[in-house]
Amino acid sequence: MKSIAAMTVMAAIGTGAWAKPVVEDSAPVVTVCMDSFADAALVYWAKAEASKMFMEVPVRIAWKSGKACQASDAIHIHMRDQTPATLKPGALAYALPIQGTYIELFFDRIQDVVPNPLLPCLLAHVLVHEITHILQGVSRHSDTGVMKAHWTPEDYRLMSLRPLPFAVEDIQLIQAGLSTRGERLEASARASRPR
Repeated sequence: MKSIAAMTVMAAIGTGAWAKPVVEDSAPVVTVCMDSFADAALVYWAKAEASKMFMEVPVRIAWKSGKACQASDAIHIHMRDQTPATLKPGALAYALPIQGTYIELFFDRIQDVVPNPLLPCLLAHVLVHEITHILQGVSRHSDTGVMKAHWTPEDYRLMSLRPLPFAVEDIQLIQAGLSTRGERLEASARASRPR
């Protein structure tokens, strides 16, 4: 585990993940809370890389914990390490875009896909993919980039070199989804209240 942490730190330094990114002050801020049992350096690097990827939209991700996670619009990511084979076979994670705040991430499956040095990179892409589903408010995929339904070995190779991009339509759907996110969350909360 120490070697993973060391490689993760070296990768983060090499890619500039420690540098504070410059984002438009007017960019919407999305609060994301993630429980994690994984190596702290790995998770830190993945969150930093995911935040940088969202700058293309632009959206600022505010990674929070504690009381900040009680906000009704916070996105909650639950990490699993023993995913049943019958739970969404083949998936690395899933989101509930209509509900609007819940993502389940299958860390054990993510670990099985790429060698350990590439785990932070793949984890960042899975985070961005699922958060994008939540922000768009729809379950849809693109033909290319970070929102492809299934990444190929070539996609994994490319993401190890630089982040997979958003398709133009994905950026448009994120922006449209953000403008209606409050209304969707309110409607979802009303639907889930006992009558």
